[in-house]
Amino acid sequence: MSAADLDRSFDQVADLYERSRPGYPQSVFERMLEFAGIGSSARLLEVGTGTGKATMPLAQRGLDILGLEPGQRLAEIARARLSQFPNVRIQTVSFEDWNEPLGAFDLVFIAQAFHWLASDRLTKVARTLRRPGAVAVFGNSAALASGAVHDSVQAAYRRHAAWLSERDHARDWYSSSDSPIFRELLASPLFAETRCEIVAWEQVLSSTEYCDLLATYSDHSTLPGAQLRELLGAVRNAIDAHGGTASVAYKTGLFLARAV
Repeated sequence: MSAADLDRSFDQVADLYERSRPGYPQSVFERMLEFAGIGSSARLLEVGTGTGKATMPLAQRGLDILGLEPGQRLAEIARARLSQFPNVRIQTVSFEDWNEPLGAFDLVFIAQAFHWLASDRLTKVARTLRRPGAVAVFGNSAALASGAVHDSVQAAYRRHAAWLSERDHARDWYSSSDSPIFRELLASPLFAETRCEIVAWEQVLSSTEYCDLLATYSDHSTLPGAQLRELLGAVRNAIDAHGGTASVAYKTGLFLARAV
């Protein structure tokens, strides 16, 4: 999927994304601010703001934040949600197209977007940081708890979109220290003091809420319309047949490093 296709896939479901995607545990924000030694005068850069899911908890702390979001509708929602915070600005631009000021930020944070960035991402992140600035990369991965609901949902996938069965790109990137993000940070000569921390939590969703969440995933939202409707209908029926709710086990991977 090209970067332009990706931008469109998320932007087309922007309102659903805001309504259905979860935020992140408060401990993630506390840990990243502690690691970076962020004070009241610090400047933060967010790469891939989306609708502001990760921006809001930091804006509420009164921090100065510049957010970059290439999706027009996503950026509009983020600006509306964050309009009460004068220290928060959202630019509708991709990280790759943004002309970065050198050494201007104390912390760069990237929520659920690192894996979509171009391969020179860490080089550009390092250029934006004042020394000893830090980068925080984090994201959620989700899995249905094992049991009857899980098995019935997987059967629905095998019938309607077999190649998506048990596939979770986010799980590869954000669920453990085996993450390519962690390996990339460890291997980079631009960063040191690299850390990986995993926070586990759970959410119970109705069948409709779970299907709405699935519809925000790029590999689902880019399916042909009829196929997506059939898949989501089958998933909804599978959950409803077993009580109408699904227990979703989340892992939030937080990867920290300091610029050298």
